Amino acid sequence: MEKGGRLHPKVDLIPLPQVWIQGIEDPTQIHVHVLGPGPGLPVQESWLFVTVLPGRMWGIAQHQVTERQAVLTAGALSGLYLGYKLLVAVYKEMKITRALDSQGLHRPKSTLPILGNTLDVMFFQKDRLQDWMAEQSQISEGKPWVLSIIGRPQTLIITSPEACEDVFKAQFDNFGRGDELVDLQHDIFGEGVAGVDGEKWLKQRRIASHMFSMKMLRDVMDEVIMEKSIKLRDILAQCAKEGRVAPMKSLLGKFSSDVFTKIGFGVDLHGLDGDINSEMDHPFIEAVDGYAEVFGARLQSPMWYWKLKRFLNIGDERMLKRCIKVATDLLNEVMLKSMAEKTAEDWNTKTDLLTLFVDTTGKTDSSDLRDAMMNFFLAGKETTSFSMAWVIVNLNRHPRVLAKLRQQIRENLPELLTGELQVPTMEDLQKVPYIEAVLKESLRLYMTGVHRTPMRSTTLREGTYIPFGSYVVMSVYAAARVKNVWGEDAAEYNPDRWIGEETGKMKSVNPFQFITFGGGPHQCVGMRFALLEMQTVIAVLFSRFDIKTVEDPFRITYDYSVTLPVKGPLECTIHEASAPAF
Repeated sequence: MEKGGRLHPKVDLIPLPQVWIQGIEDPTQIHVHVLGPGPGLPVQESWLFVTVLPGRMWGIAQHQVTERQAVLTAGALSGLYLGYKLLVAVYKEMKITRALDSQGLHRPKSTLPILGNTLDVMFFQKDRLQDWMAEQSQISEGKPWVLSIIGRPQTLIITSPEACEDVFKAQFDNFGRGDELVDLQHDIFGEGVAGVDGEKWLKQRRIASHMFSMKMLRDVMDEVIMEKSIKLRDILAQCAKEGRVAPMKSLLGKFSSDVFTKIGFGVDLHGLDGDINSEMDHPFIEAVDGYAEVFGARLQSPMWYWKLKRFLNIGDERMLKRCIKVATDLLNEVMLKSMAEKTAEDWNTKTDLLTLFVDTTGKTDSSDLRDAMMNFFLAGKETTSFSMAWVIVNLNRHPRVLAKLRQQIRENLPELLTGELQVPTMEDLQKVPYIEAVLKESLRLYMTGVHRTPMRSTTLREGTYIPFGSYVVMSVYAAARVKNVWGEDAAEYNPDRWIGEETGKMKSVNPFQFITFGGGPHQCVGMRFALLEMQTVIAVLFSRFDIKTVEDPFRITYDYSVTLPVKGPLECTIHEASAPAF
């Protein structure tokens, strides 16, 4: 350490001693200088002579001390330093806890001393964590409540539109990902848009916004969605003809992956061209699914726990390393293939995200480019495929809704039922607003949450004080079930809540009430594309087929993952829908 260098950073939370290590003329000794305890208190100084380690360990040639003395000294210094860091961390945690508890915020009854809710999150409520959090939000009547996991910052769970607007818009600059959240997700998202803040985030978002413009939706994406929707329809038609069970979760994943690799890289993954009965998905898709699973596990674990598993290379952290290698290698291969096949016209028209990023950054082989593309693929593939799977489950649970959906299509878009129209356009979909209502009701009910870190202590407009050093989680799943926001039937699947009784059109809903796609400056840049993609699939499949889940739809639940996928393969029987009477 340089002469006069600090042993530790200054801590503002507690008036503890400041410590310097300073070299002296004797090369075998150093001064440990303690000045404290702090501003406004009597200043006391003390000097401690400490013998340094032997030369064979630190590169110093001659010493007058024994190895045993050196080891004991090093151990003592390390113990003092670690003990000090532990005391500071404990004090910081106690200060945050007092600040939260002094407000009378709800904590679950199962909260334990020291452990907090660690056992709930990791064991007792692990498989139904979202429902448990929704129950706690009901108990707190939609007000912020506190979740504590040992080794993680105290976490405020928010569900109200007002609190959400504060975090995502009104105080946008004060809420970011923070160091700990970045650390948690860096080896998954890297320097992509989901893993960074500030200028890096803004630059990537600006580039992507050009891709998801209305013109690109009409000129490029509409064509890709139509092509892949027909391919998916033909696969289900073959299943119906042969009486085969369709693994819908896998098929929807392949569909969304094919769509996004086409608009993202300009190449076709051909996921839908493989054997639908194969238990193996494309290696790239399997790797991406592994990302989501491990990220979810990290969010529900103490920091030290998953970091220890990563260090020991065991369990799901070992799986993640394999997934990262597979996904990175395949992504590099796809990107190189895409760039090699592009013509001068392709580079000029910029019809995919890869071309836009390369043209803007001027880089063709950077890790930042790879991270950016991986982030958009993760968002495009995971959210859309799993959301469409939940639509299938909900329409199986509520046949009345399916009947109304087909009636609306019959009245407003009859050529889709007769086969005269294979795939609806954007304009066609606007004629049947109930399709959007069916989709948005599933999106409302089956989404997890968004994590943010306050950059400094602040107060929400409804009065809740959020101390620096805590976490904030907007639980979308819980927010959708708060009765004083969505009504007494908040937890029920009811697409009619989206339709105006007098107009028959989609209602305007507070964007911070329906927060599935985020809000404010962080609202999902691909929201319109995702809605178009999913509405198209719903219209094509349910106008043509009866898709029945093999398992009782009311027994189907969500899996242990950050993206809340349907648990299991979602096997369905496929039958041609009865011909409508016109």
